[in-house]
Amino acid sequence: MLQVTDSAAIALQEARAVQQVPDSFGVRLFAQTGDNGQPTLALAFTEEPGERDQVTEQSGTEIYVAPELVEPLAEHMLDVEDTADGPQLALVPQQDEEQ
Repeated sequence: MLQVTDSAAIALQEARAVQQVPDSFGVRLFAQTGDNGQPTLALAFTEEPGERDQVTEQSGTEIYVAPELVEPLAEHMLDVEDTADGPQLALVPQQDEEQ
């Protein structure tokens, strides 16, 4: 199951505050077509999950994962990475805790 790191949860809370999104809204991850015609991962605040979305609560935020992404994202975490444009949300592989 997709996990959300504490850093990503904080970033989502900050984005929620800036956008003045109600606390009752969850965060939905879904696929959409990018400007280049290729599928991309999208993330948006939404009042309710989509039909058949996987719903979890992590760090006080409801996370909705579109059904077509549940399996591909099962071994990933939503985290924050530093980029040239500043911190951004990113998907990273889950780390094996037995190592």
